[in-house]
Amino acid sequence: MSTPITEASNRITEEIDISSPLEIVSLLEKCDQEIFNGYEDYKSMFSEEIIKRIDDVSGHVIEMLQEDGGGIVVFSGCGTSGRLGFMVARTFNELQRRQKRPEIFRYLIAGGDKALFTSQEAPEDDPQAGIEALKKVSEGKTRVLYIGITCGLSAPYVAGQLEYCMDNPKFVPVLLGFNPENLARNTAIENWDKTFLQVINRLKIFPSKSRSGYIINPVVGPDPITGSSRMKCGTATKILLETICLTGLCDMYYPEENLQPSDLMRCYNIVNKAVYKVKQDLSRIVESAGQSLRAGGKIYYMGSDSLALMGLIDASECPPTYGATLDDIRGFVDNGYKTLQNIEGDLSKLGKHFRISNDNFCTDISLMDRDILIVINSEVPSVISAECTKKGCRKILLTFGKAKSKGFLHSLHIDVPTVELDELIGSDTRTTANQMFREIAVKCCLNAISTGAHIMKGKIYKNFMIDVKVSNNKLFHRAVGILERLGHLSKVKATEYLLRSIYDTDEVSENITSRPITQHIITATDKEKVVPVALVAAVTDTTISDAKLALSKQSVIRTAIAHALKDVSQDLA
Repeated sequence: MSTPITEASNRITEEIDISSPLEIVSLLEKCDQEIFNGYEDYKSMFSEEIIKRIDDVSGHVIEMLQEDGGGIVVFSGCGTSGRLGFMVARTFNELQRRQKRPEIFRYLIAGGDKALFTSQEAPEDDPQAGIEALKKVSEGKTRVLYIGITCGLSAPYVAGQLEYCMDNPKFVPVLLGFNPENLARNTAIENWDKTFLQVINRLKIFPSKSRSGYIINPVVGPDPITGSSRMKCGTATKILLETICLTGLCDMYYPEENLQPSDLMRCYNIVNKAVYKVKQDLSRIVESAGQSLRAGGKIYYMGSDSLALMGLIDASECPPTYGATLDDIRGFVDNGYKTLQNIEGDLSKLGKHFRISNDNFCTDISLMDRDILIVINSEVPSVISAECTKKGCRKILLTFGKAKSKGFLHSLHIDVPTVELDELIGSDTRTTANQMFREIAVKCCLNAISTGAHIMKGKIYKNFMIDVKVSNNKLFHRAVGILERLGHLSKVKATEYLLRSIYDTDEVSENITSRPITQHIITATDKEKVVPVALVAAVTDTTISDAKLALSKQSVIRTAIAHALKDVSQDLA
């Protein structure tokens, strides 16, 4: 079977790990353009087929609005997909509330609201957990538009929900992802009798005169960091969900505006280009962030509204993606959970990583000279307190307004061309649309900053996020795939080296191989550098202990392998 496109290596970024900060940002720019320009000969976001499906699903948003309180729209996903579903539900409920209309948008994220901040791997692999969550949120509703988001067409949590939707007539099931249907995961899901591909095959033949079902899966190309669906796929997710909702709302309430999906998506392209017009300034921030992480410093995001929430999301994605600690990058927002507007409310009692207000930042964080504070500013005066400005660290301003940049090491001013956008977006929805555009701009900037910083820290091998945490089923299979590709191994050998690293042994016994994947995940979750150690051992044909020693001497994996091979050659000589 071919490698899913969402798991493939992007040729554009094969040398990103040895690129300068400006080169890193330029490579990310080229990758982002594939969202809008399309990838090879696959159907893009602007293909007639995808536009037609977006239009049809927008029509179902109208149906839910017409259900007189009995209809809802549910966005559901795991990790980044679930977080972006939360953001879109929050945005459109806020719009509905301002205009005194019913708040019909809901979100589900595997693991509940804790997953907005930290990975909750076990629920992601549980179809039944997804089904129970969907039952609960849809209880008492007469009609439900369900949009399940899984970038790689692989999440068991979403698979269970789609299957449940097809079995119950009040649901309109929609699958959103970025692989062709035939590349959906076809491996067995533990404690279930179906694969994701089997669910998709049923969904493809499901629609009839009385029932509707949709698959929206434009191909936007591999992410710049292989398998890191938080980046391009995450951006495309937000664009598509917001396009579905805003065009639906406009069709119902402002038909004279005649907002078309392709018009709105072109606006996002304009915004994306505006970000990269200031790539020189952005690259300077990337360089500072990388220097900070390499020196053992931390990166903090702070702001006042939904733009700051993009900082929370970016920070939450770094531990599973790069093997970062929960403290390496953190986000804070003015008024904390009041601004967040999550279903479960204040979670700060769960621990320090759930304390998210700017006040918590000022009381909890002792800033050092090597740390970086990035203030995310709309057009209002900065919410950063005088106490924080006096703290000893490097401060950076990311702004859309004319905020004063005195006291900041760098400032990044993004000039979104509102006149051009206003020609496409009517006045009644302009405020919401402009904020959505700014959120996408902030997402692109923060993704570049955190990605570039981790590249400079040595967390990437070529364009592979090699230090991935083996903390759920998806990431276990991804780790095996990484070792297959980079180590030029068979799947059996790649799995063997991964298990050797997980269990810290050079002899993988039958007692180990016979264990379920869930047991391997439990053992691996709290371990450091599981995949890098396995790769170094495989490529250099050394023991697990020797591989660990090589990485302790050199954190950049390409260099560690080169040094280890040189040592082996000298020993043989």
